[in-house]
Amino acid sequence: MVIELLKTIKYIVKSIIIGISSILIFNFVGQFFNISLPFNILAIILIGFFRLPGFIILLIVLIL
Repeated sequence: MVIELLKTIKYIVKSIIIGISSILIFNFVGQFFNISLPFNILAIILIGFFRLPGFIILLIVLIL
């Protein structure tokens, strides 16, 4: 039971780190093309947990 809880916490922390780093890297590269993603908790969670589909959804919403 404790091991499952630790695995869940590890997954959540890893997802948050992936979301933050993805947004920072995209904003760093996007400054040359004058585009950026919002750096807020919703974007971090969306990219962190849904990975590439979440990133694409966020870009589509940004364009519209």
